[in-house]
Amino acid sequence: MVHADDDLSVLVAASVPPGLTAAAAVAEREHPASVRAGWLPRGLDREPAFLIYSITKTFLATLALLLCEAGRLALTDPVSRWLPSLPRADAITIRHLLGHTGGVPDYGGLAAYHEAVRRSPGSPWSFDEFGRATWEQGLLFDPGTGWAYSNPGYMIVRRIVETVADAAFADLVRDRIARPLGLARTRVVDSPDQLGGLAPSLSALVDPERVPRDVRAVYHPGWVSHGVMASTASEVASFLRALFDGALLSARSLASMTEGTPVTAAPPPWRRAVYALGLMGDTLPSGALWGHNGGGPGYGASALVLVGPAGGLRTAAAVCTTDRPEIAESLARRILEA
Repeated sequence: MVHADDDLSVLVAASVPPGLTAAAAVAEREHPASVRAGWLPRGLDREPAFLIYSITKTFLATLALLLCEAGRLALTDPVSRWLPSLPRADAITIRHLLGHTGGVPDYGGLAAYHEAVRRSPGSPWSFDEFGRATWEQGLLFDPGTGWAYSNPGYMIVRRIVETVADAAFADLVRDRIARPLGLARTRVVDSPDQLGGLAPSLSALVDPERVPRDVRAVYHPGWVSHGVMASTASEVASFLRALFDGALLSARSLASMTEGTPVTAAPPPWRRAVYALGLMGDTLPSGALWGHNGGGPGYGASALVLVGPAGGLRTAAAVCTTDRPEIAESLARRILEA
């Protein structure tokens, strides 16, 4: 159950630039039946929903591990079983893709990708076009010998998960995660007409002249190669609490999900960052920090969980109508520290 919290609304107002629609939520192990949320504008009759961009990777990794638990997939499986055309496919495993250690290049730094989004925001690249722009240009390093963030790597994970489960990503999220947890507003969005119920947001990233446009009116979510989800701050916080409280995965799977590779180039305030399987991690004086950020045209999101040394568990999520996910992360961290 979501409880509107005036104190959280005040914290949101003090943490985000004026004019944004924003929301934040906190969920704790000690109160499993409830989550507190606050949002702006405060006059909204219910909590707003947003695109959560790369937090989608945490959901994808969870689905992959559920298939591993069912014996239908293994983290050591080579990608060559499903995508033999991928360079070094026999040496790249599911674990490599989930942990960004397979050497698969990303498109985030490609000017051609961002220019294509601006000029044709409603017409995304296909799977093969993403491949031609990234891994067909060659791997960044031998699988398992380095770390580099890779959206196309997770696009391949989605393809494998859908093939093995014989079901669409949207259906898997609904049936394996959202419905069991009672997350009524958490869903995969596959087409522009599914964006209408989100908080309105303007972005210059979806216009050839860099004029701010309503993302909901022009953007196709297929530009996120691995898929993108929509949710609320309270439901994202509830998901992460359930994940770390054992409601979705076994203890063994969660242990695998939090075995990470050091990320030396992580931006502050990450200090001793690691990337595990769909989760970024850090070590704080107050405990272990895990979570993920997400950002893209019009929306920024952050979901973090703090696991205390005495077994305490506190999750914070923040989402807002901005292309800058660091604003959401700063708010989520403030909630954990409050």
